[in-house]
Amino acid sequence: MAAAFLRAYRKTRAYIHSSPAEEIAAAENSYFPAIDEAVLARCIRTYQALGCWTPHIEITRAAYEATLDIFAYNGLITTRHPYEAICTLPPAK
Repeated sequence: MAAAFLRAYRKTRAYIHSSPAEEIAAAENSYFPAIDEAVLARCIRTYQALGCWTPHIEITRAAYEATLDIFAYNGLITTRHPYEAICTLPPAK
């Protein structure tokens, strides 16, 4: 089951990374009925430009540390657990 989830997740990340924001917004619009599709597309385009949806699914050390920085800045954590204690590589494809 985990392997099937990871296959679907990898495929979705690649799709979101490489597809036009308008296409994604049209596909996802039914999940956000109160949001205009053009607004949703702009939001998706912004997240794509920020690099939020890279095609790889691994949590990199840099991404993990950046997340900890954000959580610490906002007072959401008091301990920075080591990367090795939290993250692991996904199983092989």
